[in-house]
Amino acid sequence: MNPGTPDRGLADRLLSAGVLNPEQLELASAEQRRRGIGLLSVVAELGLTAPEKLSEFLAGEADTRAVNVLHPLPDPGLLEVLPLALARRLRVAPVAKSGNTLALATSDPFNIVTLDLLRHATGCDLDVVIAPERDILTALDRMEATAPTIHEAIDQVLEQTSTPASKAGAGPETADTTSSDAPVIALVNQVITKAVTSGASDLHVEPQERMVRLRLRNDGVLRADVLVPKALQSAVTARLKLIGNLDVTETRLPQDGRTTVLVDRKPVNLRLSSLPTQFGESVVVRILDPGAGIPGLKDLGLSETLESEVRDSLASPHGVFLTTGPTGSGKTTTLYSLLQELNRPEIGIFTLEDPVEMTVPGIRQTQVREDIGLTFGAALRSLLRQDPDVILVGETRDTETATLMVRAALTGHLVFSTLHTNDAPGAIPRLLDMGVEPCLLPDSLIAVMAQRLVRRLCLQCRQPATEPLPGANANPIPQPWMPCGCAECRDTGYRGRVALFELLRFEERFHDAVIRRAPHSEFVRLAREGGMRCLFEDGLRRIQEGITTLTEVVQAARQP
Repeated sequence: MNPGTPDRGLADRLLSAGVLNPEQLELASAEQRRRGIGLLSVVAELGLTAPEKLSEFLAGEADTRAVNVLHPLPDPGLLEVLPLALARRLRVAPVAKSGNTLALATSDPFNIVTLDLLRHATGCDLDVVIAPERDILTALDRMEATAPTIHEAIDQVLEQTSTPASKAGAGPETADTTSSDAPVIALVNQVITKAVTSGASDLHVEPQERMVRLRLRNDGVLRADVLVPKALQSAVTARLKLIGNLDVTETRLPQDGRTTVLVDRKPVNLRLSSLPTQFGESVVVRILDPGAGIPGLKDLGLSETLESEVRDSLASPHGVFLTTGPTGSGKTTTLYSLLQELNRPEIGIFTLEDPVEMTVPGIRQTQVREDIGLTFGAALRSLLRQDPDVILVGETRDTETATLMVRAALTGHLVFSTLHTNDAPGAIPRLLDMGVEPCLLPDSLIAVMAQRLVRRLCLQCRQPATEPLPGANANPIPQPWMPCGCAECRDTGYRGRVALFELLRFEERFHDAVIRRAPHSEFVRLAREGGMRCLFEDGLRRIQEGITTLTEVVQAARQP
C-alpha cells in the first residue's frame, strides 16, 4: 500500500485499542495524505499518544512484546555484537543475548529490510521486541556513557576553581565562574539529569554553614542526595539561576523563573525559585515532565461507583467542577484526564494555566503571565469571547477569578478549576469567603472532588502482612501487604504514588446551608448524609487492594 494512502484497517484498530480518539485520527490521516508517509510514523512524530502506549499497540500487532530498555539498562558489552554506529543509524538497541539469539529493540517491527540487514551484520537470530525510538536512542547513549559521576564532576570543578574554600560564603555571592564554567555546567547538568531520571518531583539546593546539601523529593518524600563543598556554592547557584533566566546579580530578593531542558532526548520543564537564607541562596527546582502522558479516567484508580458519578458530572452541559487538595496532590493531572474524556471534534476546549504542564492535542492552551497583566481573571474575560464549550482555569486564586468562573458556568459553559481546601465540603464555604454570591452557587456548582497522593507499595518486594492492623472500635483493618525494601524502590518499600478521592455532588440539600453561609461542619454532615465516602474510606479500599498501607493513608487523609 502507498504510505500516503490511509489504511482503514489500521486506523480502526488504533481507535478500538484506544491509542487515538477520532479527532486525533482525523488529524493524523490528513497529515499522512499531505506528507505521503506511514500512519504510524505520523502518530509518533506528532506525539498524538504516549510512546509507551504506541509501543504496546505495535507489540500486539507484531505478536511480540514491549520492553523498557532503560530499566534495567542493557549490558554495554552487547555493543560488541551490534556496533554502536550501526545501532544508532538503524535506531535499534540490543537488549539481551542467549546462545545465538539476540533480543533486539526497535520502534518499527515491520521494517523487513532493516531486520534482514541486522541478521546479516550480527550473524544472530533476532528476537524482535518493541520500545519507543526515543528510549532506544537514550539507552544507546547510556550504554556508551563516558560522562563523569556527580562526585567526579565536583572534583573537576575543585581542581579548576581559583576560589579558596576558606573564603567561600564569607560575603555576598557572585556570578564569577569564568575559571570553571565548563566543569560547573557539567556538574549542574549531572545533578538535573539524576533528578529527572530518578523520577524526582523537586530538587532542593540548600546552603548550610560549611557545605551545600542537595536533596530530591521522590514520591513525596525528601531524601538526602549529595553534599557539595561550600567553595562551589556560588558557581552552582549562579548556573542554576542562568538556566532559569533569573537575575544572577540579584542575591537579596526572591526570584522565580522557568525553562525547558533536554534530558535523555526528552523536553523537561523546570520551575526555579531562589530565596535568600542565612548562608546563601536556597534554590528549589520543580520538575515537570510534559511527556509523562495523561492517564485516562479509568487509570486514575477511581472506584466503580465514583467513576460512574464523575461521568454523570461530566455529562452536565454547564456548571463548575472543582478539584481540591494541597499543592502537588495531582489535581491538574486529574483535570487533564477529565478534559481528555470530553475532547471530541464537536467541542471547543480552552485552558488557562500557570504553567502549561502538558500539551494536549486538540485543546487550545494559554499560559497565564501575571508580569504583563495576563492574569487568570483578565485571560478568562477574553477567553469567553472565543466561543468556548469547556474551560479549564488552572487555579482559582482570587475573588475576580471565582466570580467570573461561576458566571461563565451560568451562561452555558462547563468550567473546571482547582481550589486549595482540605476536603471537598470545604470548597463551598471557601468560594463564599472569596466573594461568590450565595444565590449564584446553587445553580452553578456541579461537584467537588478532593484528592491526596499516597505512596504505592513496591510490587517487587512487598510482603504479606502477618496480622491485621488495629482499627476503630476494636475492629481490625485488613492489610494484605506490607513494605519491605529493595534496589528497585531504593529500599523504601514504595515505588510511585496513587490518589485517594472523595466526591461531593452538589444537591438541593445544600441550598439552604449555602444561603445561610453555614459553617464547614454542616456541609460535611450534609455530604455524608448524601453518601459521600471520605478520603480515609477510599484509602481503606486501596489498602484492601494491596496498593498502599494504613500508615500512608493516615498521613494523607483524615479519619471520619
